[in-house]
Amino acid sequence: MKRLQDRFIPAILFLLLMIGCYGPQVRALEEEKNILGPQSTLAKGEQHVLMAAVKFPDIEPTFPLERIRKKAVYDLNEYVKEQSYGLAWVKADFRGWVKLPDPLSTYNVSPYNFKVDRTRVKKLIEDTMTALQKETDFSQYQHLLIIPGVFTMPGKGYGMICYCANPGMLSGVRGDLRYVPLKSRGGKEFRGGVFVGTENLHLGMFAHDFLHALGGIHEKRRLVPCLYNFELQSDASQTPSPEHHAIYMGSWDIMSEHFVKKGEPPPGISSFTKIRLGWISPEQVLLVKPGETAMTFLSPLSQKGDMLVVKIPLKDSLYYLIENRQPIGFDRNLPDSGLLILKVNPEVAEGSGTTKIMNANPNAPHFSQATFRIEQNNRNLYLNRDYKVAIVPPMV
Repeated sequence: MKRLQDRFIPAILFLLLMIGCYGPQVRALEEEKNILGPQSTLAKGEQHVLMAAVKFPDIEPTFPLERIRKKAVYDLNEYVKEQSYGLAWVKADFRGWVKLPDPLSTYNVSPYNFKVDRTRVKKLIEDTMTALQKETDFSQYQHLLIIPGVFTMPGKGYGMICYCANPGMLSGVRGDLRYVPLKSRGGKEFRGGVFVGTENLHLGMFAHDFLHALGGIHEKRRLVPCLYNFELQSDASQTPSPEHHAIYMGSWDIMSEHFVKKGEPPPGISSFTKIRLGWISPEQVLLVKPGETAMTFLSPLSQKGDMLVVKIPLKDSLYYLIENRQPIGFDRNLPDSGLLILKVNPEVAEGSGTTKIMNANPNAPHFSQATFRIEQNNRNLYLNRDYKVAIVPPMV
């Protein structure tokens, strides 16, 4: 018979934190004034998204239009509503099939981030706008989704299964990140978020790139960054795969890995990404300052609750985030459950480890036993002597 701990999913986690005095109190006071850091002002409320399923003259789509519509319109909306606790939702205007003027070979791109031809990205978007310009007022939309109607795998079909163009591929995501203005041949402009996903992509890919667009830009960076390793993703010696490049967080955030298993729904997002999107408020975060010992209850991150996150400031701009991940909602496909500890370094470039999991069992493959649990001897305590931090998971 399974132990009670294995069968019981707690509604809340009881958490004991013991934080040594490792830095000046001034640092803690500064954190308290701005406990959450930068947050998007764009990601709440109704999001008007123009969705265009486009067709190339030399290729017939593989998937029926209604199947694509369901995933792009209904499934994406359900994901956004759940992850935002109802603070954001998608109002879609779906068009298809929209005919493009040129063959696929003039549009397709590399599957590697650093090798994508920006001129081809811009051509795809502006040709789509031109095809829609007579009946479309682009100023009525915050975002544009383009769905190339071609079955795609890395380097085949369209080349890349999904990406965010604005903010993203059109300017590059490192350096001078900005929104690139787009214009149809008739002179109509669009300056909002743009993301691209092919007909066969997983829902997690749609959501991943939409969250980039939702977050927007702060100080020339995407507020919602990719959480996988860019250099490894662009390693042309290997076919892109999450096992190869999702080395910081595995499947614990959709911004790291689009899905846990093919054919199953995507995972939810971490407290870091929810905070950046403005979906977690300061009242839902406990700041534990230097020299304090604290105890708290954490609601599952998948559910709205009074207390969702603990934040612990470390040296410089580093900090920990602590969250309770349980198999509820989109988190039901995660490989593990319990107390998840993230270390955040907001100063590093995107794709270089902005957020890393403090893995409870590094010997388990691909973060499959990442959480801390009191009933397992090798996972019942997180201790960092350098920062003088001890975190004890709950007794359930």
